[in-house]
Amino acid sequence: MTKGELLNGLNNILNNFLYGFMCSRLVTPEAWRKASRGAVLFKGRESAVQILLGPLAKRALNPTVGFTRNYENSLLRTMVRESHELILLYCHETKQFQVYKAEPWFQFARILRNIISHKEGGTLREWPKDLLRKGITSVAWHNRTFDTTMLGTGLTFYPPEGLELLKDQIDFVASKLS
Repeated sequence: MTKGELLNGLNNILNNFLYGFMCSRLVTPEAWRKASRGAVLFKGRESAVQILLGPLAKRALNPTVGFTRNYENSLLRTMVRESHELILLYCHETKQFQVYKAEPWFQFARILRNIISHKEGGTLREWPKDLLRKGITSVAWHNRTFDTTMLGTGLTFYPPEGLELLKDQIDFVASKLS
């Protein structure tokens, strides 16, 4: 992978997040009602799967279900996880992992990725052993801090923060990686 391909990949991650975030605001209740009478067909090589849209439309139209919030949280988790993993892949391939690891927010991004990726997501379940061996019990980025007193705690991270972290990652790639 080239640096250009990495930046393109990070911009694709950003665009996917923005597209998904906007779609939930562009689909009107009337469009959901119309869709509820239909189905979507996914064709595979050997078979097809048809999914009725009624249950999805019912959830999307019910304000007490939290459908949009859950969907947007999924988009945020995907953006945070994929951006970190894509940069890790590039840095390993190009032998620049130490450059990424030296960023003051690297450990924050790493722990955040772990929080959202493991088990049900959202809970700080384990502090990285390599950090404990070094006596590091807290990590920070901007005005956010994770520390060992938060173990077992559900943590929140919001879309504006995710976008700011991705911006920092893109700026890092553009200015510090070769």
